[in-house]
Amino acid sequence: MDHVWREIDELRAEFELLKEDRTPIDVLTFFEVDLGLDAIPFDDLVAKYRVEAAIKVDFSGIYLDAEQYALMEKGPEWKLNRLRFTVAYELAHYFLHRDLPQAANFASLPDFAKWTESYGGRKYTAEQEANEFAGRLLVPETRLGDLFDEFAGPAEKLVPNFVESGELRDKFSQTVAPRFGVNAPVIAIRLDRDGIWPAA
Repeated sequence: MDHVWREIDELRAEFELLKEDRTPIDVLTFFEVDLGLDAIPFDDLVAKYRVEAAIKVDFSGIYLDAEQYALMEKGPEWKLNRLRFTVAYELAHYFLHRDLPQAANFASLPDFAKWTESYGGRKYTAEQEANEFAGRLLVPETRLGDLFDEFAGPAEKLVPNFVESGELRDKFSQTVAPRFGVNAPVIAIRLDRDGIWPAA
């Protein structure tokens, strides 16, 4: 996943809104203002295609399930967090996979949606890359590492070998998740992926 991490580093260097100290990263403003992409409400996107969002065939916008679209301005925090991750995930396709569909001509969203079921045979890799991109973009490794370091000193004094406690790890994930605008499972995955506090 080094190429995914490099892409994120390059984006952070280019766009002020994506800097590590700007958490939670405002991907909604980033894709609409900085990238000039359209947010397009799509009725029943989840029901029809089993996705909450999808990048447009021409990469000029992101379809959002109409219910998700309504949450952009206001909504329960956990749903906004999910929306942030979903948009970051679609941005991964924008930055990492633009070359994949170019060989084919898609007449409609259903044609494109059908193609994305396999990504021309690269579905597993493309999905892994998109998840890694979204998680790493929203939860900068150094910022998460700093928060862990702040927690580790006092935790070690109170609970020797605290890193072996799944319960403390879950509590830490829940506690720091709001600082990144994500849900706790995203933090838990980043703790593993970035080697900060791997699950015991």
